[in-house]
Amino acid sequence: MPHGRLNLASLSCERPLWGRRARGAFSLVEMMAVLAIMVVAGAIAMPAMMGSLRAQRLKSAGETMRVEWARAHVKAMKTGRIQVFRYELAGNKFTVQPWLAADDATEGNPGTTVQGFGVPMTDVAEDMDTKELPEGVTFAGGDAKFDARAYEVEDFMQQNNAAEGQWSRPILFYPDGSATDAFVIVANEKQAAVRVQLRGLTGTSAVGEQTQLEDLQAAVLPGEVQP
Repeated sequence: MPHGRLNLASLSCERPLWGRRARGAFSLVEMMAVLAIMVVAGAIAMPAMMGSLRAQRLKSAGETMRVEWARAHVKAMKTGRIQVFRYELAGNKFTVQPWLAADDATEGNPGTTVQGFGVPMTDVAEDMDTKELPEGVTFAGGDAKFDARAYEVEDFMQQNNAAEGQWSRPILFYPDGSATDAFVIVANEKQAAVRVQLRGLTGTSAVGEQTQLEDLQAAVLPGEVQP
């Protein structure tokens, strides 16, 4: 650049440091305002999120019953042994256990000690499958139709399970593919519920729509186990 000549291009492109405005940080008031908005938004959204979670758990409980009954149905036909399903009244536990008549057990091994279902003592605990419903869901009701074929099983349950708490009548799945006509109602803490129906003739089940527990209970007639 010649001495004494002013560079206009450099003057137009560069701003002096004293003319620049530094970007400031968030103030405490601004941060508190953002946090307050987040808290309010969370408080509004939380009930809806919890309601959705409860509904999903209830739906999962209904599907659990359908799947477990289907497994017991298939297992009875595959093994040739009656499968016994029971659930904990006002609780969340349920069990599936094979019924083996005493004469069948002694035919397999005459020297074994027989207990409970007629199964050798060492096999009773191994054969019982105990599971639970999803958290917050319990068995709110249900019934099973009396079946002459189930008399021996039910009589055994009443005589030997008094110390185990309150359990339902046994629901049986037979090797011929049939089952006990039965239904169960599962509900959550907000009294929403679903009914799961078991059709004895085919051993298949279906899950109903979610509704209020009191409505489902009111729709059940005394002695009714079919829709």
